[in-house]
Amino acid sequence: MSWLLVPHLVRAVPWWPLVGAVSLAILAQLPLLAEEPSGRAVLTGLWLAAGVLGAAAAFALPDGMASTVITPVPRWVRQWLRTGLVVLPAGVVWALLYMAARHIAGPEAVGDGLVAGAGIGAGAVGGAGFVVLQAAVCGLLPVAVAAIGARYRDTASGALFGPVAQGMVLVGSLFFSDRASPWSVPGAGEWTTAHRVWPVALVLVLGTLLWGNREPT
Repeated sequence: MSWLLVPHLVRAVPWWPLVGAVSLAILAQLPLLAEEPSGRAVLTGLWLAAGVLGAAAAFALPDGMASTVITPVPRWVRQWLRTGLVVLPAGVVWALLYMAARHIAGPEAVGDGLVAGAGIGAGAVGGAGFVVLQAAVCGLLPVAVAAIGARYRDTASGALFGPVAQGMVLVGSLFFSDRASPWSVPGAGEWTTAHRVWPVALVLVLGTLLWGNREPT
């Protein structure tokens, strides 16, 4: 029965934020047009693409009719369907941009030269997987926070909690530099505490999303 909701949700979900985000994500790849693209610029473009796509996906979470329409389908089912409807295409877009960047700038520019070092995360997240891990956190953070906002506000204002939280975390991360920066690139045996934060952050983000989409008590 829940799958019968999909056509209705496709019409109900606001798609304009995602369309706009796709355009911005493509523009973020402009460094690829350089004669010799900088690895840092290429990675920054991929991080920005993940961030804007996730921020746009957040606006699909509030259910404007939740307080006025009674449906036999539980809230958690409706919310996960909404989440999947936008997160999956956003993820596909980012994957295509990643493959394009890898093809144009070379494997090392998109993280294939990274190797997991000793300590937490060693052997588990290395190479391009580290960049994918970063993108997952950047994209899912606003979605997870918006899921909480949608529990209390079934309008676009509830979704705004996601991009706002994302912006605050980004600004906060910029106060760290050199090896303390989470945006620094780890080499072989060079995983710092800042790098080990990313796997922990992904677990926290996924836990927040699970809590936000659960049935109200």
